[in-house]
Amino acid sequence: MKTNRVSHVPFTQRVGRYHSHMLQAKLSTPVNPILSFNLQPYYTRQQQWTTELSDSLSRLYRFSSDLEKSAREFIAAGKDDEAGTDIERLQEHTHSLVSKYNRLQLLLAEKANTLTTQKLDAFAQVAKDEEEKLQTFGIKLLPDGQLEMDDEKWLEAVQTSDVDYTTTMERVAQAFRASTLGLQSKPLGSFSRYYEEAMALHPYIASSSSSLHYQHAAKTGLYVNERW
Repeated sequence: MKTNRVSHVPFTQRVGRYHSHMLQAKLSTPVNPILSFNLQPYYTRQQQWTTELSDSLSRLYRFSSDLEKSAREFIAAGKDDEAGTDIERLQEHTHSLVSKYNRLQLLLAEKANTLTTQKLDAFAQVAKDEEEKLQTFGIKLLPDGQLEMDDEKWLEAVQTSDVDYTTTMERVAQAFRASTLGLQSKPLGSFSRYYEEAMALHPYIASSSSSLHYQHAAKTGLYVNERW
């Protein structure tokens, strides 16, 4: 390229005076230019996002595995009790199953901004499908998706119809197992919002940690200018 073909427009003509620029931006006070910045807060926040996602996925795997184990134990206990129902043992396994289910539901509620909870609603759907039947045995489905067990009502109902109860809970346990195995058959990272948004048609319209990098940069005074 020949330099004589490149015309130079003075800075004052291209941008205008600083005072005029501030008036156009409708700023009441001058803005001090950023002469230096520290990237450490940005990297610290990025590490926090990464740690949070890793922790969420790890707990998702562990809590779902614990629920699956509790479901297996309930089914095994039901088969062992075919000759005669051990009420105390049955109650213990029921408490375990309800507790493990509730812990998973609490995690999904807590990490709704990190995990794609709509992909993980199979567990809550099991409880919802069996809601009417469970309620007859003193196990109530709460508005937040958790289960609440009334031991007094449970004992009275099970003593009256232990076979019906065992059949119902084995069906619930089998469904919980199927949901867990379905979850663990897929890459665990696919249940993160980062993965969902990266695979979306509009990956830049996102609210996950990777996209929030830019929001955090702006809030801390660090503006990112990229040319593609």
